[in-house]
Amino acid sequence: MFKVINVKLTDKNYPILIGNDTLSKTVERINTLSVSKCLLIADQNVLKYHSLLIRKTFALLDCKVYNYSFYANEKNKSLVKTERIYKFLSENSFDRNSMIVALGGGIIGDIAGYAASTFKRGIQLIQIPTTLLSMVDSSVGGKTGVNFNNRKNMVGTFYHPKFVAIYPGFLSTLPKRELQSGAGEIFKYSFLADKKNYNLLKDSLTNLFSTGSFDIEKTIHACLRIKANIVENDEKEVTGLRKILNLGHTFAHSFEVESNYSLKHGEAVIGGIFSALFLSEILGYMTKEKLNRILKDFNFVRPHKNLALMNVNSVLNIMSSDKKSSMGHNKLVLLEDIGNIVVDVVSAKSSVLNSIKKMKSLI
Repeated sequence: MFKVINVKLTDKNYPILIGNDTLSKTVERINTLSVSKCLLIADQNVLKYHSLLIRKTFALLDCKVYNYSFYANEKNKSLVKTERIYKFLSENSFDRNSMIVALGGGIIGDIAGYAASTFKRGIQLIQIPTTLLSMVDSSVGGKTGVNFNNRKNMVGTFYHPKFVAIYPGFLSTLPKRELQSGAGEIFKYSFLADKKNYNLLKDSLTNLFSTGSFDIEKTIHACLRIKANIVENDEKEVTGLRKILNLGHTFAHSFEVESNYSLKHGEAVIGGIFSALFLSEILGYMTKEKLNRILKDFNFVRPHKNLALMNVNSVLNIMSSDKKSSMGHNKLVLLEDIGNIVVDVVSAKSSVLNSIKKMKSLI
């Protein structure tokens, strides 16, 4: 059994499949398409635990299957690695009817998506996320990209897959730290819709942090329904609605760079969201009462200890070169209340600095 969420865009619609039957359905769907060759781009960490399952699944494809794998980390999310993928595709005569299947977390999805969107001006793409973070967020929405000049996602495209296939079984071998990294994006989605989703995702996070067990499919479905609705209404950040998905992320990307990527993305996002909450109160968008209620509701979530080591002045310098900055000013996403997000907020550096210090006090 599996659930389906349909993402309905102006020029293209595609389904998100969620459930234990999604891998077999993936093969069935690919076999209905005109695919000449298929390249599986996989994280070597995934292959270490699931290579037999992956081999048995994709052996059933009608087209010829090629494999390309590497260790997924931010250093490898680069133009250099992308060129190596181009070289592999070219040397094996991949054409416009070829397909790339991304098998991994957000890093694999981003770089495989970018390669698919640019090789021969675009070949077919399927996203199969294998981490909690990529299942609840990055595999959906069409953003692809690589890091450049020590900056996150500075080069990229909007490029949607044929479909997204989410097989929760991949999470069975995910380390605890990776699961809790995924919690960062769930934490974000708890603020983006309404009180019902806030409570649902808060309960999921409570169970994840206390026992490591939670309703995986229900949580993924809740997050992706929110994201699909946002993307459908502002696919390429034209109206500003999609910017709410960046809650905490301007802070987070800077934390990642400053830590030399010792922080996981979701860990940085947790620190970024707490910083954004504090800044929302400092600038008067949120009352102290609302802030304290949220902090109490999520008192089991704590910023990662490595954030205590951050040089805040260095973080501010990195933030100034974030891709979302304009005319030397950071455009921040803040919160007034649950489901009431404010975008394009410009703040004095002293207030940003104060919010980061307050976040660090929670560690």
